[in-house]
Amino acid sequence: MINSLPEGKGITEATAEPPLGIAYLASMLEKNGFSCSIIDADVLKIVPEKVLMSIDNDVKLIGFYVNSFTYSSVKRTCELCRLERPGATVILGGPLASAAPEMLLSEVPCHGLVRGEGEYAIVRMMQNIATGKPVFDSAVSGAAYYEPGSRKIIMNPVERVVNLDELPFPAYHLLPPLSTYKSRSRKTPIGAIITSRGCAHECVFCSKDIFQRKVTFRSPSNVLKEIDFLVGKYGIRQVDILDDNFAMKRSHVEAILDGMIEKNYNLVVNLQLGIRAEILDESLLVKMRKAGIFKLAFGIESADPEVLRICRKHLRLDTVEQAVRLAKKHGFVVYGFFIIGLPGETEESFRKTLDFAKRLDFDVANFAMAIPFVGTELFRLIEKNGRFLIDTTKNVDYGFYSGKAFFEYGNNRAEDYMHRYRAAYREFYSPGKQLRMLLKVRSWSELRWYLDAGIDVLKGMISRN
Repeated sequence: MINSLPEGKGITEATAEPPLGIAYLASMLEKNGFSCSIIDADVLKIVPEKVLMSIDNDVKLIGFYVNSFTYSSVKRTCELCRLERPGATVILGGPLASAAPEMLLSEVPCHGLVRGEGEYAIVRMMQNIATGKPVFDSAVSGAAYYEPGSRKIIMNPVERVVNLDELPFPAYHLLPPLSTYKSRSRKTPIGAIITSRGCAHECVFCSKDIFQRKVTFRSPSNVLKEIDFLVGKYGIRQVDILDDNFAMKRSHVEAILDGMIEKNYNLVVNLQLGIRAEILDESLLVKMRKAGIFKLAFGIESADPEVLRICRKHLRLDTVEQAVRLAKKHGFVVYGFFIIGLPGETEESFRKTLDFAKRLDFDVANFAMAIPFVGTELFRLIEKNGRFLIDTTKNVDYGFYSGKAFFEYGNNRAEDYMHRYRAAYREFYSPGKQLRMLLKVRSWSELRWYLDAGIDVLKGMISRN
């Protein structure tokens, strides 16, 4: 299983979390009696030619995780594998495989791909290989492949993994050492986990192709067993929770927090991705602090109600403001996630957003450029009513922090978006703000993350379209 090296500028290198998706696939293969290895070319910075050298000559199946940033490196590695490992079946999975299966099948020299979650599919394919049957059949969940002898594409139905507790823990032993990965860390080593899959909300800029807005949850006891395992086996001292929205279901959150408090792990916990504010109140925030959580991030995107309406971000700004103020009161490091260039944004609405970020005094305000990923409603909005400046159907050569405008929409021109991006960082991060950020640093690894993240942003600030 291969996690490829992204290609492009403006892709943050300050944070690199373990590829839990392919680690789950590997553990499923091992559970069913198959040997497997993982090549994390992303964190190890391995180019396609060196990836090939790490693949055994007699390998039977080579699987690639592919998204919009890794398309080019995946394509190149697939070409090499088809030439140099002709006995292997080459398959694709991940967000781009679910969003644009026809495009990948026509452009990338693979044998087929899997849409949706891949645990059931990967086991079925290896069972077929082991028994001499065709790799793809009707029982391979989410498979997309050409019908033998024709150019007709067969699309199998996608079967969701309903009971996440049935899955073994990710194959951490097949990944590079946990010390290889990095995020905003107050203690090391760091372990990364998910407690749920999917997001029930309908924001136009997010892909829903894998989980289809249906959220599944691991039982709190299963989550706590994994934390026990990571503490006992790997000696982790920080947990990064990578859920799309950890604060989706209060009873689920509280049961996990109660278990962590009872076990007295003495861990610190980083909620790496944005959470919703609706279920947060003082009692829950107090419990989060007792469990070791030190960082919260709120996905806000815009402080203009009209932009939120167009983008189907159902969010009450007064609820967010109350949650942020409570979180700061209880000593959390508080992030705000914002997006520059969403449909409906004007100079006035941008100013509302920037003023909101400054007034709430987030410890970190993350301003990302809007990217219309293929398969999203945002992509379709630009396709219908805007103009693409950068092709996002295949490899996206610029990331969220490149300072690049990907499209023009309404009365906005590229230079408007780029001006707002630079203005947001320049005005929010005053010298005083930067000093206050540094005063909240509690470890050398946290300081290193802060400096690396600052360099990523600075590169985008000085870039030109």
